[in-house]
Amino acid sequence: MGMATAAAKHAGDLYRKTFDVVLTPVRKIEAEAEHLREVEAVGESPETPFIAILGVVLFLLPIFTLMLGLAFAAYYLAR
Repeated sequence: MGMATAAAKHAGDLYRKTFDVVLTPVRKIEAEAEHLREVEAVGESPETPFIAILGVVLFLLPIFTLMLGLAFAAYYLAR
C-alpha cells in the first residue's frame, strides 16, 4: 500500500506542476480580460470604444470561421 500511495502522490504532483505551467498564461489572459472589462464598465478611458469593438470582433470571429469552414466543406462535398 505504501508504494501505491507514494506513486499516486508523485503522479499528482507531476500533473499539478504540468497544469500550473500550462494554465499560467491562461490565467494572465483572464486577468487582463477582467481588467479590460472593468475599464470598459467605467467608460472613462478613451480606449473604451476600441475595447468594446474588440470584444465584438473576438466574439464573432470564431462563428464566422466556423461558418466559412462549413460552407467550404459543403461546396467540396457537393462537387
